[in-house]
Amino acid sequence: MSLFGAVRTVARSTPAIGRIGHANLFAITSSSNNTVNNTTPQTTSIRSKHSATQVKRLFKNNPARLRILKKQEGGAPTADKSSSSTPERVYPEIFQPTFLSNGWSAPPPPEVEIPEYPFRITRTAGKPNNAVGFLPVYRDVRVHGTKRTTLIRSVQGDIPTFLSELRAVLNLSTGKKGILTSASTGKHGGGEAGRGVNAQNPIRIRTGGAIEVNGDRAKEIKKWLAGLGF
Repeated sequence: MSLFGAVRTVARSTPAIGRIGHANLFAITSSSNNTVNNTTPQTTSIRSKHSATQVKRLFKNNPARLRILKKQEGGAPTADKSSSSTPERVYPEIFQPTFLSNGWSAPPPPEVEIPEYPFRITRTAGKPNNAVGFLPVYRDVRVHGTKRTTLIRSVQGDIPTFLSELRAVLNLSTGKKGILTSASTGKHGGGEAGRGVNAQNPIRIRTGGAIEVNGDRAKEIKKWLAGLGF
């Protein structure tokens, strides 16, 4: 009697075997036939429930798992000092400005010597009788009043130096993704600058050269720029 016939006889003599039993017998039969015929047994690949990206996001790079691993290694997780540290001011104020209720401030008198800065700010023009304009610092309110940012326009010259001084004055970090620009791309190719500034990425250079700062910092920025003599 052949091996296949023996297995068929066992299957008939055990009617209580359910579908699982028949499946197992079929698997044994297929394996036996492969062995008899000297053929390579077939291997079945089982697809995982999660993709590789999901496994990395849900398990390997999960923030809770990383915190636990950090505690097991010893010590609480520390922030990146390179992104959280702020630079020191290089250019101090040369005089104390006085502001009106509308936000306008007079430039320094002629006797105050204004140093040469690597950057410059141009005040608004087109005022009656060639009057001195305002500093180009504006508040921007969006998302039904829940999103407040500050815009600085008409910045010329050495922009990196200007941003370094701005960070020192406002005590801002470069952010987790650095200074955002219109060319910044995200992890999957999306434009990071288009998502706007937030607490983790507080500075962005918008298209056209305007500098956007997270939060309402207009008074602080105007006081700083007017103190420099602009």
